[in-house]
Amino acid sequence: MDLSIVIVNWNTKDLLRDCLASLPQACLDLAWEVFVVDNQSADDSVAMITAEFPHVRLIESGANCGFSKGNNLALRQADATYVLLLNPDTVCPPHSLTRLVKFASGKQQVGAVGPRLTTASGDPTITYGFFPRTSFHWLGFADPLRWLPLGALKNRVVYIPQRTETSQVVEYIAGACFLIPKESLTQVGLLDEAFFMYFEETDWCFRAKNLGLDIWYCAEAEVVHLEGQAAGTVSQFSIVQLQKSYRIYADKHFSRSKAREFRIAQFCEYSLKALLRSLVPFRREKNMALARNYWTRATLQLKAKIEITPP
Repeated sequence: MDLSIVIVNWNTKDLLRDCLASLPQACLDLAWEVFVVDNQSADDSVAMITAEFPHVRLIESGANCGFSKGNNLALRQADATYVLLLNPDTVCPPHSLTRLVKFASGKQQVGAVGPRLTTASGDPTITYGFFPRTSFHWLGFADPLRWLPLGALKNRVVYIPQRTETSQVVEYIAGACFLIPKESLTQVGLLDEAFFMYFEETDWCFRAKNLGLDIWYCAEAEVVHLEGQAAGTVSQFSIVQLQKSYRIYADKHFSRSKAREFRIAQFCEYSLKALLRSLVPFRREKNMALARNYWTRATLQLKAKIEITPP
């Protein structure tokens, strides 16, 4: 088997159907299999998979156990040369995954490879990024200037590549489409299940980099990512969970004082952005919604511990 594809699903039946339907053409010339881990969906996802995609290896987790744990359930069974973590809110164009595997097979010391991710209209969207640094949040005050060619100002935790950018080694790739050689997975280990959702791919890439493995952005393959739609019905949960996962990441990889600096920097960035958005005189509804979002992020930095119950 060349490729084992792992998809974790929670109440995304229609998105999942489109994702699964795209795979045969995306995997042309590959011997492949697909696992779907269903986290106790209530939208008849399991019935749809059974009726329409009988070749899928279905794993019912019995609970909403999150992204990391859900993936790990299938990764323990996957035995192909490459494994691919794939979001249900993706659509893979013809030959896209074949190109991704071919690219990875031509490189040495590969930890993970990700394609260019695009919107449904074909515009590049968040594809890779840089490991978190407090400087990103201090520079967040100058956020509009990051669109200018100002060196470090362009770096941020999440990054949208230009179409002119070629394939290159990066710090981490987005988990929406995340290809790993099985031997690298064995070397680095499974996803850290402390991360319910968010930052699990950043953490995995950080661990891989520390072992001397390269993380590649592959500009020769594209996958459509309908970003945010899989989590769109739980937006408030997503905001809080993102900050909780960020806290777990900082506490895991930095000293206590450095982790505290991350919280201070984020509080300053997000509270200022909340204030500025609330003062914008036009598009009031949109800007006030953004202000509330930023203020939620800011106030979370004041909590000694972030608690959130998964939906």
